[in-house]
Amino acid sequence: MRRHLTAFAAIALAGGMLLTPGTANAAAPRITAPQGAANQPLAPLRTTVFYPRRAWAGDSYVYTLKIKNVGRWYTDIAYVGGHLPSQVSRIRITGKPPGSYCEVSGREVGCLLDTLNPGRTATLKVRVWLKNGARGTATANFGSVSIDVPAGGLETLDIHGIDIGTDVKYVRVKTQVLR
Repeated sequence: MRRHLTAFAAIALAGGMLLTPGTANAAAPRITAPQGAANQPLAPLRTTVFYPRRAWAGDSYVYTLKIKNVGRWYTDIAYVGGHLPSQVSRIRITGKPPGSYCEVSGREVGCLLDTLNPGRTATLKVRVWLKNGARGTATANFGSVSIDVPAGGLETLDIHGIDIGTDVKYVRVKTQVLR
């Protein structure tokens, strides 16, 4: 039951915010840190994206996302989201960690990952198919956020106490479409 309630709280807080890179940092709630503590999340994430630099129109290719917990504590929940190029006709998540929940809506992808221990990495694979008439550069944005739930936060369902800190990280990748 704990994971389902955490997932609900995470979607309510971070769901829409991650898919709009221009406003995510401005929309993130600011929670004052205790005196002497840095305003950093307890479990910061590092996202690395592997992708092709060039792809032919009409073909498919894979974005491989590696999300690493570089903090000293485990994540209560990790969210990875992305906005894929307009030249894409179809999207499918082909690989995800066990215990994660992923969804595709239009050109947007979002995954809630289960607990990620310090120093551990989770891998997510997203396959996209380019339209036959695709041209130019296909640009995708991927973001990750670590959500730390305070002790007792799940029992009362007080989503205002959830700390997302400043962990919203975006990676922009560009693939040149060949004809």
